[in-house]
Amino acid sequence: MLLLLALIYIFGSIDRAIPSVIVEPLKNEFALSDSQLGLLTGFAYSVPYALAALPTGWLIDRMDRRILLAISSTIWSLLTAVGAFAQSFTMLVLARVGVGASEAPASPGSLSLIGDLFPKERRGTAVSLYYAGTATGQMITFLVGGWLLLHFGWRSLFMIAAIPGLILAALLFFTCREPRRGQFDDEGVAAKEPVSYRKAMGTIVKSLPLRHAIMANMLMTGVQYAVMVWTVSLLVRIHGMSTERAAMAVGLAVGLVMMVGSLVVGFVADRYAKGDAARMATVPAIGTICAGLAGIAMCLMNSLVPALAFMALLAFFMGINTGPGYATLVSMTASNMRGSVLSVAKIASILVGNGCLAYFTGAASDLIGGEQSLRWALLLTVIFFFWAALHYALAARSWRNRKATEIL
Repeated sequence: MLLLLALIYIFGSIDRAIPSVIVEPLKNEFALSDSQLGLLTGFAYSVPYALAALPTGWLIDRMDRRILLAISSTIWSLLTAVGAFAQSFTMLVLARVGVGASEAPASPGSLSLIGDLFPKERRGTAVSLYYAGTATGQMITFLVGGWLLLHFGWRSLFMIAAIPGLILAALLFFTCREPRRGQFDDEGVAAKEPVSYRKAMGTIVKSLPLRHAIMANMLMTGVQYAVMVWTVSLLVRIHGMSTERAAMAVGLAVGLVMMVGSLVVGFVADRYAKGDAARMATVPAIGTICAGLAGIAMCLMNSLVPALAFMALLAFFMGINTGPGYATLVSMTASNMRGSVLSVAKIASILVGNGCLAYFTGAASDLIGGEQSLRWALLLTVIFFFWAALHYALAARSWRNRKATEIL
């Protein structure tokens, strides 16, 4: 099941990331501004995702998650194919709206399943393997997407990306079964009954560690998404690469290295944390600081080779951050409200993080103006990594204080 969930996430990431590969062709074909491109890659996906996340989070805690994920994967794959037929910017935006809404159950539902498939001591590894799908999807998107763009044009990317999701949805539905909720958590029988959103939100409000972890995750994922959206354009505008070669370079320098970071960190983080959510939170706390430093260096480089080197280093730390960041959220949340809490966390990361920061980068570039504007806009964006690091550190400290109080 973990393999199928990871594969679904990989191809969901591809469907989500396609506009990042074709930013420059779309800009030229539809005469778009950077703000419009930021809207297409950000809010057009994130707002409908946020609107759909609350009801799907309620469903995750109450129905067979396998069926829910199979249905949503089918819908977003079909809507991805619709993008190939867009004849205007408005049609592209509407297609992305549908993809965003239908992808809402994917990550919270999968994390909820992983929480019931693996004990606390192995969740860091399992979640990191799952989120290696982000990096794998990015690598496939930019490498294969760059090649397809070179030979067949941007519309072919939407059509080809839609097919695997349909196949994987059928495999998940027919070959897997729903695990028992909370089987690896120390909870009473009553605690395993699903709770209302009101109670889940009350838990978030009362839990200082959880609030910090959600805030940190929102900022971390938002910056990472903005980096993936704008790095191809950075290489094209600042370093003079063609769009096709820039896409393939990002696939290697970001996708492949990020995947390596995701695969390496899970086992190491589990050995270090030993099931303790506070220790798990310190991993992305350090990783986001390193990512921020690497991102600043990438933006300041005037030569292509050093820029690619720091881009790869940034990608490595991005891979390190994602799995432990989400594993922290899973371990800080009771099994009967994981769907609701993780959906709220995902709303924050998609709407405020991904939507705002991707748009912020484009809008800042337009505001700054000039040939170098994207360099400085992206530099301003990666600085948010340091804010994320602060919240991960505060989440770890407040969780330790909470556990110490419980012992006393």
